[in-house]
Amino acid sequence: MKKYFFFLLLFTSVNAQKLNNLHSPENIKLFADHLFSEKDFLRAALEYEKLPEDDSINFKIALSYQAIEKYDAALDRFAKINYESNLYHISQHQYFKTLLLSEQHDVLQRKIIISENTDYQKYLYISYLFTSDKLPGKDEFLKSFPSNEKVELSFFYEKKKNPPYKSSLTAGLLSALIPGSGKIYTGRIGDGITSFITVSLLSFLSYNNFTNDHDFRGWLFAGLGFFFYAGNIYGSAVSAEIYNSQVDYQFQKKLKEYLEQKNYFISE
Repeated sequence: MKKYFFFLLLFTSVNAQKLNNLHSPENIKLFADHLFSEKDFLRAALEYEKLPEDDSINFKIALSYQAIEKYDAALDRFAKINYESNLYHISQHQYFKTLLLSEQHDVLQRKIIISENTDYQKYLYISYLFTSDKLPGKDEFLKSFPSNEKVELSFFYEKKKNPPYKSSLTAGLLSALIPGSGKIYTGRIGDGITSFITVSLLSFLSYNNFTNDHDFRGWLFAGLGFFFYAGNIYGSAVSAEIYNSQVDYQFQKKLKEYLEQKNYFISE
């Protein structure tokens, strides 16, 4: 009986020791690093947070939160990295990248403008491409970027400065002259043709009924024709605004894809 209790006590002690080893800082870090390498960023961050803080741990937590779009938490961790740390420079790049990802352009611009480090100027100029702020001169804009990227960035600069917008006024005037032509002008050819046929048909029916002394039906079709005619003018103006919104959306989408491809000019 005593032997039984002795072996039971020994077994419990060994397993308790193994359990303690499993939860040691070294094993937690190994497990967190594994999760991080597997891109299981939420669980990785939760494991890293069990460890005592240092610059390396804060950096990995920040990258994990950035990857799962918890941008405020990522910014807080990047900001904790010590100025004297060898991770400080790269963490500042990631900090500004996170501000771009979270669309906090005003914060980013304010922080970079007061910074004396010109290496971060590229993020300032990139932010201008996402906002309605006035663009700097083209040469000034391009000077902060690598020479092998200047051709593509020059393309984005020109598209931002001179977007291929359609005029709402022009669209409305065109449809006032020829129903549907304003929508064709904004690329909605099918809608434009439909508007032209509808207004033309109602106008013909109104004329035909007045000609045959059917005044009630003549006024009825005239009223419907005017309703569709006015709606066609308004719809054409709105169509131009929708077109311009799509231009902005496609521009930002392509810019984001380009920046992701280049990792926001941050070394891997």
